[in-house]
Amino acid sequence: MKRIIILLILLSVSWQYSTAQGVYDDFIYTRQAVQERKVVPWPYLREADVMFAKRIWRIIDTREKQNQPMVWRKNPLSLIFYNSVLDGSLIPYKDDSLSSSYTIEEFENYFSQKVPEKKLIDPNGDPDDPTNFYMDTVIIKLKSDDIKKFKVVEDWIFDKKESRMYVRIISIAPVIKPNIEGADLGELEWCWLKYHRDPTDEDRFDIREILVNKEIFNRQNDAARVTYDDWFEQRLFSSYIVKENNQYDLYIKQFAEFKDNGVAAILDADRIKQEIFEKEHDLWEY
Repeated sequence: MKRIIILLILLSVSWQYSTAQGVYDDFIYTRQAVQERKVVPWPYLREADVMFAKRIWRIIDTREKQNQPMVWRKNPLSLIFYNSVLDGSLIPYKDDSLSSSYTIEEFENYFSQKVPEKKLIDPNGDPDDPTNFYMDTVIIKLKSDDIKKFKVVEDWIFDKKESRMYVRIISIAPVIKPNIEGADLGELEWCWLKYHRDPTDEDRFDIREILVNKEIFNRQNDAARVTYDDWFEQRLFSSYIVKENNQYDLYIKQFAEFKDNGVAAILDADRIKQEIFEKEHDLWEY
């Protein structure tokens, strides 16, 4: 009887320990820091305190060395976004205005394509017999692995009360390069996801509320728990500018002088970056 009681106690302790481990249970100690984190809200910003604001579009390429933690096989960002949309945790919007959204079915079928495929008439027959085949059409859908880039919309804001420049991410879009029926459509946004919502708007979902509990790989120290929310808020990624707000609503590469000159487009992106840097210092002089 004592053995049975001891066995039940050990099983109970083991079960409690295993359930407390969190997402990754391959460590010998309880790791709950990431799972217990909450979103730290942005400081309140008055319109009267804003002396300068500039909206920027930039690209994060996960193939760059600095961004490779985003494709960590245990928890890639693309899979987090994909699953969060499918389970209804995130709303997929059609464009960066965040005014209209896709249904889950539209999101899944947006870039799906029909592909012909050979199938056996008799599975037990001769696979080399040309008469034992028929042509069927299968639908291939995009997967999270197809996402290599992310497009980010952000606002750079100078707050005269705090005398500092803030950067606030507005939305993020997974970028894909679909090939539909042999036609290369170039790079397109799969959908747009809202990064941060108004705390008073309870009907909307945002990325931060999900990423604050999602771990990203830390090259320096496995014990230092870094989340995707830390990754974006601390600007640990590498990126390049592709657009600044302009009267024509065009990307840099869409202007006539940059269409066939990639080097000039890169230099113009650096110009935008430098202008924002200098603007912050110039405003300190007022």
